[in-house]
Amino acid sequence: MISTEQRCPSPISAPGNDPTWINWINRQQGGCLPATSMPDRDWWVKLWSQPETTLKIMGLQSGMSVLDLGCGYGHFTIPAAQIVKPALVVGVDIDFPILAQAQQAAQEVSNCLFLNQDILAIPQVITNQFDYITIHSTFHGLPNPVEFVRQIVSLLKPNGYFSVVNWRSIPREDTIWLDKPRGPKTELRISPQKLLSIVKAATQRLVAVQQVDLHPYHYGITFKLQN
Repeated sequence: MISTEQRCPSPISAPGNDPTWINWINRQQGGCLPATSMPDRDWWVKLWSQPETTLKIMGLQSGMSVLDLGCGYGHFTIPAAQIVKPALVVGVDIDFPILAQAQQAAQEVSNCLFLNQDILAIPQVITNQFDYITIHSTFHGLPNPVEFVRQIVSLLKPNGYFSVVNWRSIPREDTIWLDKPRGPKTELRISPQKLLSIVKAATQRLVAVQQVDLHPYHYGITFKLQN
């Protein structure tokens, strides 16, 4: 369970009055989702040089509580916390060394928490509901995306938003950034139409309210939970 209070109840707890933390005790060992890996920080930051703008384009607004699944270095988590402050923002990632970097970067961001956990286990770990849940460049690695989306519904507040950012479904050799092909293998990429069909197969309650191209190689779709 994660509380919106400064202190979090057992078995997950925040040290002292500092709500920026990693759950060191309950951390999971292991790697990333199949077919996913955290990109090198240098080129990733250059690719997404204005994360605040991207978040706002994808519908994030002041005062929304946020769950960032597969948050990595916190490149989007920390700007999200600054946009929605004082609302709670929780970043989740299984890669402990990378998440430690996110924690370090967020030392002065009082409404940002980090959880070292497999995102597939989050519905069993978190009982909070959120206004806005986002997954960035990770959806293609989910072993059962339909079931994952079904679980997302239980974590959303009424009229909450689910935001998905994916690599475009074009050949990997065509997604060149800093002189190298980037992103997942071509066969793993998910088109917007495929994403829409996955969400529809999972639930009729998540309705697409926005689809945008995110230059140069991504797209984003935002869904809203209907009552």
